[in-house]
Amino acid sequence: MVNLDMDDRLQLITLLKDIPELQTERSRLQILESAGLRQLVPMMDLSGATYLAANEIVTYLSKYGRLTHECSALGLFLNTIKSFVGVQQQELLDRLLTKYNLITSIAVLPDIPNISQWKGTETTEDVLEKIIGENTLRPIAFLERGLEVARSVAYIRAQCSWKSWPGTGFLVTKDLLLTNNHVLPSSNFLPYSIFRFNYQDDFWGRSQPSEEYHAKSGGLFHTNKELDYTLVQLDQEPGQKWGYLPLLSKNIEIGERVNIIQHPEGRAKEISFQNNFVEFVGGNVVQYITSTLQGSSGSPVLNDGWEVVALHHAGRNITDSTTQQIYIRNEGILVERILADLPLEISELLNLAAN
Repeated sequence: MVNLDMDDRLQLITLLKDIPELQTERSRLQILESAGLRQLVPMMDLSGATYLAANEIVTYLSKYGRLTHECSALGLFLNTIKSFVGVQQQELLDRLLTKYNLITSIAVLPDIPNISQWKGTETTEDVLEKIIGENTLRPIAFLERGLEVARSVAYIRAQCSWKSWPGTGFLVTKDLLLTNNHVLPSSNFLPYSIFRFNYQDDFWGRSQPSEEYHAKSGGLFHTNKELDYTLVQLDQEPGQKWGYLPLLSKNIEIGERVNIIQHPEGRAKEISFQNNFVEFVGGNVVQYITSTLQGSSGSPVLNDGWEVVALHHAGRNITDSTTQQIYIRNEGILVERILADLPLEISELLNLAAN
């Protein structure tokens, strides 16, 4: 059984009721069948208004629980629904899939050896100092540099006249900030949006002094929906105080680690680092196993040298063509693809900032 909390359930039902493919009883049946849930259909009432049908589906599938050890009934349904919605809705569905462990994650635990194999034959002296698995030792300056880099990362409250949503962005020059197109798709949102730096807590959970900035009136605004990025010019050159992250083409390979500084769900600044391995690089994107949530969109994806290699923009589920096992991966747009797409005058601004 899956126990969705009240807010998550309300958000999910609200999302489902607006999906065109769920507006008729026949289409609801087809989606459930395509999710591999044909055997459960006779137990659900799929008739009536979309809101009522969505509530019925979520209630029944939540109570049913898991079809197999790897997948729950609700997880299969939500994973199928992802193909019918936009990026922001996909982020909500990914958050629910992860939060409630509705499908198997990408990291599959190895078999645990028996106790004699685990113990081994070494003496106490042999095992006092070991590198276990990959060497994760780093100089303490690694953390110091991470804190420096984090200063340039900002919380974004994007807003139009009737609603708002959270996002993340980071400075790439003294006054240019990079985020996603789906966070700031149009300059029409700029008069209502804020960019908050140093929105973070100290070790004891105490809020630190933050500063808010706005987009520069008549300033630069450049966006690309396909590559899901937006560059916006801020007033007062916040990079003078908070620093910025130069955009340079950097290679990233499968097996490398990435670190992501972010504002998940609009919370104070957080970081996901170290055990976040790259699983795929190709086309415009890099995919990695990293913890992110809605609101993390627009975060810098950084290598272990704290250099930006990608712009985080989405999470998605990948189905292995051989085993049909479902894996959860997060995804960023490669910096080199963004740089190649920029107009010459913006490229020159970024080159000046990087040198």
